[in-house]
Amino acid sequence: MVTRRDQRGVALIFVLWLLVLLGVIIAEVASRARAEAALLTSLRSRTVARYAAESGILAATVAIERLVDSSYNPLERASLFRQLDARLASLKDVELGGARFGVAALDLNARIDLNRADVATLRGLFGQFTSDARADTVAAALKANPIRRLAELSRVPGIDDSLALAVAPYVTVWSDGLVNINSAPEAVLAALPGVAAAAPGIVARREGGEVFATLDPVHPPSMPGVVAAALLVSTVPSRLMLVSRGWQEGHPLTHEIQAVFAIVGRRLVLQSSWERDL
Repeated sequence: MVTRRDQRGVALIFVLWLLVLLGVIIAEVASRARAEAALLTSLRSRTVARYAAESGILAATVAIERLVDSSYNPLERASLFRQLDARLASLKDVELGGARFGVAALDLNARIDLNRADVATLRGLFGQFTSDARADTVAAALKANPIRRLAELSRVPGIDDSLALAVAPYVTVWSDGLVNINSAPEAVLAALPGVAAAAPGIVARREGGEVFATLDPVHPPSMPGVVAAALLVSTVPSRLMLVSRGWQEGHPLTHEIQAVFAIVGRRLVLQSSWERDL
């Protein structure tokens, strides 16, 4: 016979079970709500960071075009690009509402383009960091199979991680093949046939504050009639990479955009771009 006390005990157990079940459901709903809120916050932060990075690219493009517009002769233009980092210092950390961005400009003509350089230039560059035989192997491999990104460099026959790391500051795959004598380091100048002998002097004169408006420093005394096109050198860049990073204040996510521009007259023309979250 079931007593009233037994009924009350069963009812109490049932109520307690319901309370536990409701607690589990409430906890699950709260957990999902927090997860969705965190996802929305992350998506919002990524969107804000992306637009901030895009704003950085636009601001730098406008600033550079204005500077180029104000350069009226070859010396002024060469001096402008020599001082480009200083001229863009105001864009290193810019507040934009609740976001910030920072922009850097890289002269791609200060590097050897691995896909456009000839075999002699590639040998001249890699020969400064390894044996001649290995440099020959690398040059032949690069001409046979061009690479699309610098991250692929260590996969080229003859190149290991240490060699890739050593040459990384001097190479690119986004240039047009020209080398800017006002910005290229000595290792780059020394890789160019016909320019190598003049490389130490060019660097020394630059360190003394000289800016080259003509290509006279690269003309060997025995070859006074050499034309600039044959030497593949210039006094100003024709390719720039703008790297812009944007982020929302108080959030760790950063969005980066890298954009390559060709300098055509007084304008910057976008050639390619890619982006990533950091």
